[in-house]
Amino acid sequence: MLDQMKSGDLKKGDKLLSENQLAEYFSVSRQTVRKALFELEKEGYLLTRRGSGTYVKSVKKDKENIGILTQSLTDYIFPFIVMGTEEKLKNTRYKSFIGNAKNDPILEKEILERWVDQGVKGLIVDPVVSATKQANTNLLKEISKDIPTIIINSDLDIPHAGTLVLNDYECGAFAAEKYIELGHKRLAVIYKAVHKAAVERAEGFIDKVKENKKLILYEIPFHSQETSDTVLNLILSLLSLPKDNIPTAIFCSNDLVAMQVVIASKKLRLEIPKDISLIGFDDADFAQALELSTFRHPKQQFGEKAAQMLLKMIEDNNNGKAEKVVEKAEFIERNSLLKRN
Repeated sequence: MLDQMKSGDLKKGDKLLSENQLAEYFSVSRQTVRKALFELEKEGYLLTRRGSGTYVKSVKKDKENIGILTQSLTDYIFPFIVMGTEEKLKNTRYKSFIGNAKNDPILEKEILERWVDQGVKGLIVDPVVSATKQANTNLLKEISKDIPTIIINSDLDIPHAGTLVLNDYECGAFAAEKYIELGHKRLAVIYKAVHKAAVERAEGFIDKVKENKKLILYEIPFHSQETSDTVLNLILSLLSLPKDNIPTAIFCSNDLVAMQVVIASKKLRLEIPKDISLIGFDDADFAQALELSTFRHPKQQFGEKAAQMLLKMIEDNNNGKAEKVVEKAEFIERNSLLKRN
């Protein structure tokens, strides 16, 4: 009976057969029919009018699934992005699957393939190792041909997938310009080389610095997690250079890296901003406490926008032109910058 409602054979307001007729139709006892009608009425599908009969009250459709797959789920900006997507989907006919790739491309691939097998209706993916050959770009290309897909925080140049990114390159260039205006001559950029957004931020910074041949540039790429000892040791090595060689201004591809710079500086008894000016990216929860100048990632609004783009793709049956949206990150200046003479 419930299947008949969902298929449209039974519509809102339709009167059901009597209990005896239903028992005969479904070849069950009248007691079984009565129990089923009671359950359906309790769930809001039916309405019984004394002396009149039982009617279809509401035809509810099962919610369809949308997969939201992030690099990480429990920390940093990622929970806020997921919160935004769920908020946008809340009053729609879709419910979300949340996946945590744990920065592992193999796990990411397994989750994507499982969701496709389960018939997911759409995908929002923040891909891991997006700047490397290990990225699941080819898999996402194939999936997006049939399933509406939005890629966030990395532009993988997938023809059938929508893309939502920040103006990462421009932000990197802006950070360099800021330091140059403040009179810094020795500048460094520290970035996660496996993530496309981080690479683009670094490229913007590097290109702007290289326009001035008199400036000294230190490029510090890394391939591990931001909070690893490997990254901390790279920074300690950089800041242990002779005093006249240490960079006086550092741009970090995100605030986690900037936090490592703060830790390394304290170990070496260097002060921010007296000895080192510092700019991060994302405006993480701890950035304000550190008085860190940074670029604000819109986080929750970003998630809402991704869900909005995906819903439009689903409505268009994945036949519309894949949309690319570039949001602007706001620069937040705090007490981590100092003008040099």
